[in-house]
Amino acid sequence: MASAKPKRKRRRFSWRTFAGGIALLAAMLFAHSQFEGMFERAELIAYDLRIKRLPPSPSTGQIVIAAIDDKSISDLGQWPWPRSRFGQFVDALRDYKAAVIAFDVVFSEPDHGDVERAEITQRLHGAGLSDQAISASLGAGNDDTFAAAIKKQGATVLSYAFRSHDFRAGTKQPKIAGFLDKIRPPPPMGYGIVRQTDDAAQILYAAQSYLPPVDVLNAAAHSTGFADIDADADGTIRAAMTVVKFNDRFCAPMFMAAADALAGDAPLALAIGPTGITNVSFPGLPIPVDDLGRMLLNFRTGPDPFPYYSLSDVLNHRIPADQLAGKIVLIGATAHGLGDRAGTPINPDMPRVEIQATAIDNVIKGDFFRRTTEAEGLARLAALAIGAVTAIAVAWLSAAVSAIVSGILLVGYYLYAQQRLATDGTVIGVVFPLATGMLMYMMLAGYRYITEGRERQRQRSIMEHYLHPDVLASVLESPEGLRLGGERRHLAILFSDIVGFTSRAEKSEPEALVTLLNTYMTEMIDVILKSGGVVDKLMGDGIMAFWGAPNAIDNPSRSAINAALEMIQRLRKLQAGDPRFADLDIGIGIASGEAIVGNFGGKGHFDYSAIGDSVNLASRLEGLTRHFKVHVIVSGDAFAEAGDGFVARELGLARVKGKANIVPIVEVAGHGNDGADPAFYQRFADALKMVRGGNAPAALDELRRLGVERPKDAPVRIFVEKLAADPVHPPKDIVFEFDSK
Repeated sequence: MASAKPKRKRRRFSWRTFAGGIALLAAMLFAHSQFEGMFERAELIAYDLRIKRLPPSPSTGQIVIAAIDDKSISDLGQWPWPRSRFGQFVDALRDYKAAVIAFDVVFSEPDHGDVERAEITQRLHGAGLSDQAISASLGAGNDDTFAAAIKKQGATVLSYAFRSHDFRAGTKQPKIAGFLDKIRPPPPMGYGIVRQTDDAAQILYAAQSYLPPVDVLNAAAHSTGFADIDADADGTIRAAMTVVKFNDRFCAPMFMAAADALAGDAPLALAIGPTGITNVSFPGLPIPVDDLGRMLLNFRTGPDPFPYYSLSDVLNHRIPADQLAGKIVLIGATAHGLGDRAGTPINPDMPRVEIQATAIDNVIKGDFFRRTTEAEGLARLAALAIGAVTAIAVAWLSAAVSAIVSGILLVGYYLYAQQRLATDGTVIGVVFPLATGMLMYMMLAGYRYITEGRERQRQRSIMEHYLHPDVLASVLESPEGLRLGGERRHLAILFSDIVGFTSRAEKSEPEALVTLLNTYMTEMIDVILKSGGVVDKLMGDGIMAFWGAPNAIDNPSRSAINAALEMIQRLRKLQAGDPRFADLDIGIGIASGEAIVGNFGGKGHFDYSAIGDSVNLASRLEGLTRHFKVHVIVSGDAFAEAGDGFVARELGLARVKGKANIVPIVEVAGHGNDGADPAFYQRFADALKMVRGGNAPAALDELRRLGVERPKDAPVRIFVEKLAADPVHPPKDIVFEFDSK
C-alpha cells in the first residue's frame, strides 16, 4: 500500500510584511501627489512608447501637403518668393478644384517688391502723376495679386502667430515691431458660441499681442487662425491648442479654421467652467481637450499618411488632378534649411506642416486621443488595487507565486490600458500603477527574503548544534524527509573511543573532566565535519560518524581513514600543548558496507543515523585497538576501497563478537610523511606473506628481529606468540577470535 504524500506546510501570513506594504503604498500615493511633475514627465515618455506599438492609423485621405521643399526652391529660385508667385499657386490650386487652401506660413510683412513699388509711387506722386496713372504704369502689386487670387479662390485660410501664449496674462511685455496688442479687422476666427459659468476659471492660454497677415491679405482671406503649437516640457509636441484668449476674444487655431471651411463655416462652440475649459465643439463633434484646451494629437502612421507634393510641381500642373480635387491643400515649409520642424512621439524631426495636417485630420475623422478625469482616477485606483493585492500576495504566498501574481496584475493592467488606447483613444496612465506594483513587490519581497533569511539562519544556527550541516541542508531542501524510515546506502563508518576513560573519570573532578572532554570533542568533530562526515552520535567519550550520506561522496572509506589519521594528529597537537592530554590515547575502528541510513526513533523524537552489519563491525574494530595497542584498525573491505597511499599492515583475520564470519583487518599507521615508517610495516607484511607461503620459521625469525627493534610493538609480539605456540604445525593464516568488544 502506497504511503500518502506528506501535506505541504501552509505558508504563514506575514502581518509585518503586509503592514509594511500598506505603509509603502501610502508613501507612493504621497510621492505621487508631491512630485506630480516628475510622474507626468515619465508618463509622457511611456505615452510615446505606447503609441508606437499601436496598429497603423491611416488618415482620411482628404489632406495633402504642398511643400516648400528643396526641390521647389531649386526650381523657383531663392526663398522667400514674391507674393505674386503665391498668387499663382492659389490660381493653380483653384484650377485643380482644391476645396480648401491653408497656409502654414505667416505673411506678416509687405512683399519686398511692394516696398520698392511704394517708394517709386511716392516719387511719382511728387512728380504730379495721379494714382490711376501710376497703377497703369507700374501694374498691380505682389500682395494685391496674391490677395486677388485668394478672393477668387474663396476658401483660403491664412495663419498668424502670437507673441506669447502662457498663463502669465497679467505680465506686461515690451512691444516688438509688427506685433499688435489690439485685434485688427477683420478679426481672427474665433468661437461663435462661448458659454462661461459665473465661477469660470481664468487660467487659460492667453496672449498679449499677435502678428497678423498684412492688411490686404488679412481682408482677402476666408478666415485666419493661429499656427502656434506648443511643445511639452521635454520639447516634444504631443498636443495642439484649440483656443487662446486675446483681446477678450477666444481665438481658434488654423487647423480648426481649415476643417471648418471644409465643413461649411458652422460656428465653433466653447464652454468654460470652474476647472477650465470643459467643452470644445466642432460642428456636430465634441473635441476632447484638457482644462487648458489642449487636444492630444493622434499621429498618422502607415505608408504615406499625407501625400507630399512640391509646390513647383503644383505650379506647373505636374500633379494628377484627382490627387488634389476636393482636398484640403496645406502649404508649409519642409526644406531643412528653413528649419520649420519639431519632434513628435513618432518622428523626432517632423515638418510642422505635417503636425498641422495631423490636427486637421483628427478633427475631420473624429478619432481623438483623450485624457479624461475618469481615466486619471482609474490610474490612481489601479495603483491602489495593484499595490494592495501585491502586499497581500507577498505577505501570504511564496516568492515565486507572488511574483507570478504581481506579473499578472502588471501585465494585465498594461494590456487593458493599451487596449483602451487602441479602441477608444482613452489615455490611461501606466507609469504610476506599474511603478507602484513593481516597487512594492521588489521592496516587500526583498524585505521578506531578508527577514525570513535571518530567521532561517538563526534557526539553522540553533539546529546545527544538533544536526550536521549537510543533514540540515537536506532537511531544509526536502522537509518531507523528516519522517521515520531510511534508505540503503554504501557507507564508511567510524567509531572512536578514549582508552581508559572510565578509570580516568573515577579519578577526575567532573568539571575538569567535562572541560577536557569538550576540548577533545571540539577538535575531533571539526576533523570529521571538514572531511564530509556526519557525526551520528556522541556517546560519552565515544564518537560514531559515517561518510556517504546524506550526500554521496566518491570514496567514503578513504575520507574516513584520512579523518581518522587527522584525528590522531590533532590529539598529538593537544598532547604537545596541553598537559591534560599527555597520557590520553584513543582507538578508532573503521568498516564499510551497505547500511540503512535515515531517521530512526519514535514519531515524537527521532535521530538521523545509520544501522547495519558494517556499523556493528566498526564498533568491534574500535575495541580491537585495545588488544593490538594501535590507534586505527580498518576492515579489509574498507582498506581495499580506500586505495593506495597509506602506511599500513595486515593484522590477520578476526572473528569479532556477534559475527560468525572472519574478516581481514588492517592497521593504518599514516601516510608516510606523518611519522610512520614504511620500511618497518613492509617487513611485517613480508613476514605475513612467509606465513601464508608455508615458511613459518623464516617469518618467525623476521618477526623476532622486528620485536628487538620495536619491543613495544604489540602486533609483532602477538604474531610471535601465535607462531611459537605450535612450531610443528604452524598456521597458514593468523586468526583471532574475540568474545568481547
